[in-house]
Amino acid sequence: MLFHKEESHMMNFWIDMFGSFWWIFMVFGWILYFFVSVVISYYIHKDAVRRGIHNSEFWLIMGFVFNLFGLILYLIVRDNYNITNTQENLNSNQ
Repeated sequence: MLFHKEESHMMNFWIDMFGSFWWIFMVFGWILYFFVSVVISYYIHKDAVRRGIHNSEFWLIMGFVFNLFGLILYLIVRDNYNITNTQENLNSNQ
């Protein structure tokens, strides 16, 4: 006699929670994630250009791909660029 186990799928949680309209919530989640990524990357790029960071496009992509982690990383690293830019300006004025 074969024992038949009920197969479980990772989407069963969403289907049980939201019923047959689970896909609407999944699509809404992806749209929200995309929108937040665009807003974060826009803020990072705008701030990097304002601060005179030369590789602002790199940070734009980092903010878009890594979202909140990219923003936190940029906020930690951005002060290092100011120190480097200040030292470059002092060296060029001498």
